[in-house]
Amino acid sequence: ARLEHSMMGCFYVSTSVLSLFLAASSCVASRSSVGSSSNLPIVEVIGDHRPSQEYAEKMEMAFSMIVDYFQNELPYIRHGLEVSCIQGYVNLANSTDQYNHSRLLRTLDAFGKLEAGLLEGNVVARGNYDECLDTGDTQYCLLTLDLSLAGGLIVPTEAICIPVECTVYDIEWATGELEKALALIGIPLKFNPPYCTTGEKPPYSAGAVAVLVVCSLFLCLIAVGTLYDMWLLFRKSFLSSEQRLDVQTEKTPLIVLSSSAKNPPSSRLSRFLVNIVQAFSLYKTLPAILSTAQPPSAISCINGMRVISMFWVIMGHVYVFASFSGTVANPLVILQEVVPSFTFQGVENALFAVDTFFFLSGLLTAYLTLREMHRRKGRFPFLPFYIHRYLRLTPSIAFVLFFFMFMTVYLSDGPYYSLALDSRSLSYNSCRSYWWTNLLYINNFYPSGLISSCIGWTWYLANDMQFFVVSPLMLILLYHSFPVGLASVGVFLVSCLAATAAISTHYKYAAGVAGQGVGDFIDIAYTKPYCRIFPYLVGLLLGYLLYKKFAFRFKSKLLNLLLYLVLWALAAFFCLSVVYGLYGTLHGHPFNEAENVLYLTFSRLAWGIGLALVVFACHNGYGWVVNSFLSMRFWVPLSRLTFNAYLVHPIVLTVIYSSLRTGIYYTTITVSIYIVAAVVLSYAVAGVVAVCVEFPISNVEMAVFELLGVNLKSRSRVVKQTEDGERA
Repeated sequence: ARLEHSMMGCFYVSTSVLSLFLAASSCVASRSSVGSSSNLPIVEVIGDHRPSQEYAEKMEMAFSMIVDYFQNELPYIRHGLEVSCIQGYVNLANSTDQYNHSRLLRTLDAFGKLEAGLLEGNVVARGNYDECLDTGDTQYCLLTLDLSLAGGLIVPTEAICIPVECTVYDIEWATGELEKALALIGIPLKFNPPYCTTGEKPPYSAGAVAVLVVCSLFLCLIAVGTLYDMWLLFRKSFLSSEQRLDVQTEKTPLIVLSSSAKNPPSSRLSRFLVNIVQAFSLYKTLPAILSTAQPPSAISCINGMRVISMFWVIMGHVYVFASFSGTVANPLVILQEVVPSFTFQGVENALFAVDTFFFLSGLLTAYLTLREMHRRKGRFPFLPFYIHRYLRLTPSIAFVLFFFMFMTVYLSDGPYYSLALDSRSLSYNSCRSYWWTNLLYINNFYPSGLISSCIGWTWYLANDMQFFVVSPLMLILLYHSFPVGLASVGVFLVSCLAATAAISTHYKYAAGVAGQGVGDFIDIAYTKPYCRIFPYLVGLLLGYLLYKKFAFRFKSKLLNLLLYLVLWALAAFFCLSVVYGLYGTLHGHPFNEAENVLYLTFSRLAWGIGLALVVFACHNGYGWVVNSFLSMRFWVPLSRLTFNAYLVHPIVLTVIYSSLRTGIYYTTITVSIYIVAAVVLSYAVAGVVAVCVEFPISNVEMAVFELLGVNLKSRSRVVKQTEDGERA
């Protein structure tokens, strides 16, 4: 900690001296060029922000040495900087803004200056982004030190405001001279290449135009479809003026469905065209989303479980995005005080929320597919099982992917916005190179690094699709022979457990977020299906039991009660031990190598078993208040938006954090506000994607199959319900 604080103190010196360097060089160059005798109050502009008395003498020494250096080396400065850069400073020095302030003084005022809280990790000097760009003919640049503290959570950063005429060469020359000057007083620091922006949005690319055309087309189709349904309703009302509308009940859709089914067109082709038009109608999509009706055989408790898990994912990502975006003003407080707390284990281990989605996916895949096979007398519905799933998921993924790639850059701006989203950013270039891997659901294998993949959070969807592809190997065997099917599940389970244990042992990974974030754990283990399939397999087996309507039933009610109380105790033990079992490792009781391997190998299996016991008890009438809460009807519409919420919430967080002008000082209240805002905005955007893309495309798909003579109502029911359940 002392070393880190010392380096941060040195960074304070370097940034203060850099501000003084650019101010001195610009003032001296301007005075020499225009012959002015004006003297800008450089030290007053920079300010006296001393982190502690310990660094005071070194700072004063640095100030005096740099000032003397530039006063004596004016010809060298003029030789080092490009003529256009010097002329830019001259232009700023000879002009004023609308408030009669020197524009050069405004650029210096917009420079980043470190604030209080250095010892809490506040080493990001953002300056004033808007003041810099509002000055005119200026650019806002971020300089970072080649120094990463606290596992990459703390990256010393300095913002500078310079004329647009200055190039990267000028900045690198200036930082190079600063590095030499600081080396004279024993401060070895190195700057990374700068990142500059003028705040101007790039012209619309061909991809952006294409996305706008697609969005416009969707909106036009929605308008046409809705107007057509309105006309049908008006015609029906006009022709049946004496007919009265039924009183709306709890089971009645919030919006009346189209009545075109009662007036079918004469031919299949004309019916297809009408269905295509109505596929985008709000009268058809909104009721499908907002309806709270469920069939009697539905596993109602999974709706609340799914939505709460999505909330959990968003909460965890609020912390992750804030930490790695450099927006937290007191990161060391989080690392030293918040992360080791017992209550924070629920946030730190939000990783298991994704395993909840895997469990639900396996559960519904087995439960609904086995019921469909029973209706088909043992025949497996291969065609709708695979084709329908791909067509249901891929359009939403493709739309979000290309919108993120081409359009997000136009949504806002800020100090980090261009760095995160423009054509020079890693995210854009990754999508440009690897967008196709997302549509093939192989992005968890190629590219090999998650950081290089396009919309990297969709690694979960790739895993889920891969599980879905192999699930018939077990489902068909389970249907025809439970012992053989159980053996097939066991083979998958044991082999994947062995692979996970071997990987954890070979690479010596440590349990917990801190240990798993080191090295290549995410690329080698975290995103790979053979290390994540365990909850899915547990879900498959539970789905079989629920399909067979298996339940522990004793003649004695007391025995039934005791049995299910034991199941609840086991569920609590498995789930709580997984989430809170690592608390001791943060307080002087680290796991040894064997314990790390055991946790990494069996924790996700234990989580899946715990969830299975909860769902089993709830579905068989022993969930009590938990089942009543998880089965509330208001969860149903939100559960239908969970898939899209998962897709869009990282984009929402990126836009929020990249647009911030100042740092966020962490408090429980502050982060709670951000969590609520992220949840509300994510689900709002998810609703728009669902209404405009997901549900209309699903309706189009059903119309196409109907045109081809495929009886979707019977053949695709299993897949349709599975999608609603497992997309998360």
